Amino acid sequence: MRWELPWPKLAASGTGDEEKPDGWQRHVEALRQAGVPEPGAAVQGRRPATVADEQALYDVAPSFAELLPWVEFLPQSKSMLLEDGQSVAAFYELVPLGTEGREPGWLAHARDALENALQDSFDELDENPWVLQLYAQDEPSFDQYMQTLRDYVQPRARGTAFTEFYLRFFGHHLRAVAKPGGLFEDTVVTRLRWRGQTRRVRMVIYRRATGQASRRGQTPEQMLNIVCDRLCGGLANAGIQARRMVAADVHDWLLRWFNPRPAMLGPSAEDRERFYALARYPDSTEESEAGEIELASGRDFSQRLFFGQPRSDVEHGTWYFDGMPHRVLITDRLRMPPGTGHLTGETRKGDAINTLFDQMPEDTLLCLTMVATPQDVLEADLNHLAKKAVGETLASEQTLKDVQEARSLIGSAHKLYRGTLAFYLRGRDEAELDRRGLDLANVMLNAGLQPVREDDEVAPLNSYLRWLPCCYNPGQDRRKWYTQLMFAQHAANLSPVWGRAQGTGHPGITMFNRGGGPITFDPLSRLDRQMNAHLFLFGPTGSGKSATLNNLLNQVTAIYRPRLFIVEAGNSFGLFSDFARMLGLTVNRVKLAPGSGISLAPFADARRLIETPSDVQTLDADALDEDLRPHWPASLHPTGRPPSSGRPSGRRRPRRRPQ
Repeated sequence: MRWELPWPKLAASGTGDEEKPDGWQRHVEALRQAGVPEPGAAVQGRRPATVADEQALYDVAPSFAELLPWVEFLPQSKSMLLEDGQSVAAFYELVPLGTEGREPGWLAHARDALENALQDSFDELDENPWVLQLYAQDEPSFDQYMQTLRDYVQPRARGTAFTEFYLRFFGHHLRAVAKPGGLFEDTVVTRLRWRGQTRRVRMVIYRRATGQASRRGQTPEQMLNIVCDRLCGGLANAGIQARRMVAADVHDWLLRWFNPRPAMLGPSAEDRERFYALARYPDSTEESEAGEIELASGRDFSQRLFFGQPRSDVEHGTWYFDGMPHRVLITDRLRMPPGTGHLTGETRKGDAINTLFDQMPEDTLLCLTMVATPQDVLEADLNHLAKKAVGETLASEQTLKDVQEARSLIGSAHKLYRGTLAFYLRGRDEAELDRRGLDLANVMLNAGLQPVREDDEVAPLNSYLRWLPCCYNPGQDRRKWYTQLMFAQHAANLSPVWGRAQGTGHPGITMFNRGGGPITFDPLSRLDRQMNAHLFLFGPTGSGKSATLNNLLNQVTAIYRPRLFIVEAGNSFGLFSDFARMLGLTVNRVKLAPGSGISLAPFADARRLIETPSDVQTLDADALDEDLRPHWPASLHPTGRPPSSGRPSGRRRPRRRPQ
């Protein structure tokens, strides 16, 4: 009796005849020859799925974006609405105060003005106090500067071949000098790697108003604007310029933060810049559309910042954005009182002149958070601490001494606030992030800043979120574990408003400072000068005088397209004239040499003075003196006062030589 099975494969295998392999066997054999394992072999033997596993497919994982407080930007009040629907925040961009070559007395005066601005601008509230956050970072992007340069081109030169070529060439130059790792090493002044970059300083002001009644009938936006006007006035008194950021500015800042390496359009730096330009905050074509972006998209401000899923690594305490690990390093305490411009001010360190922030790794972002705490509450905390400082131990005696000194300083109009100092880091991989974290810790220790060790950080993922803009909530930190006592003067010294000069903001001429940032000024503009400008450029042989002058001539020609007269003994500007002629400018070159047949007649046009004798007026020297006498300053006379009109001026007239 013979059994016949319903599938031909097993039925055929029961026979002794050798048949050709079927389609599946041929497929497996082709994969095996290519080095690919059999499909399904990798998952064979695992347990079958359960109902709980199926239900987990529909669960929502914790979202990084949901922990961010930014909901909607309000264009009318230029403020950011937070997640509670009541609290608002204001974003500012600050122009750092130049510290190069400043006397200590001048720096102390500016520091005192900044301290007064910090401690006199905020209302000290017991519930939900005001919070001030300062951020500083070096950005290799020069897009904002290039837009300012394009807008500054004068109408006479706009659209010309020379100007368009210069703008395109200079943009390429800026991208070249901003390469990662720096362009060259400055072995003379800073003793650091030099890189083209712009130091951006931003300020965030907010207050949580959840469940709080309005004070004096004011809305949260009105209260915020009052505090902001007060603070901006104090900063202006210290010489610090502040500009209110709009939705596009805030969006561009945070978009680059959470999308450091987008690869949707390509891996190169140009592709990333093209992505940022496409993903910018949508423009409102009509006034009625302002503020409706969130409603039209169905997503809030925080959600629209992400084009990839953030990932966390609990074991290493890092967040991953675009595959790049990010970490935060918190300052535990100050081991010494900070000096003026401690972090971002230019100071001498041995034989080098640089800033502490210059020594930190690339892509480091500084965050200084200050909470305007009522002084009576802090005084009660100090009294409680003094009562607990008992015993004969050295720690108890030192604590009691510090409390007494703090009380005396508070009585001397130096307010004591709560704050913290954090540094955000990122790297291409874990190894680079660890190396940068070690370098940053060494720089902090050398500057008297004690960092929190990575092993002692309880929840590093939470710490990264806590010090993002507007994320810290003082009402939730009731035990005050995450902030420390800090004098307003120390906060002023640590603030990143100290830096290097950036010029007047008029890019007629652009140079670079020692930090790689642009310095812009325009001696041809009436806004940057009081009288006609003169330049005296000197230096030893080979120092680059001719190259510098060629650079200045290129910039002035591209911005103004003036008529230039260049007189030189050598041929330093020959290439510049050829370059200008190639781009459509008219160039006349005259070479004065023996036998050249060229002669200069400086008075060739003098005959034009007598062609219209009616327009020529003979001036009497005595009458001219009488007209100008009332306008002479007293400093021009030996007696200290102008001579009377009836006496001679004392000026000797030239006598005619006898024939």
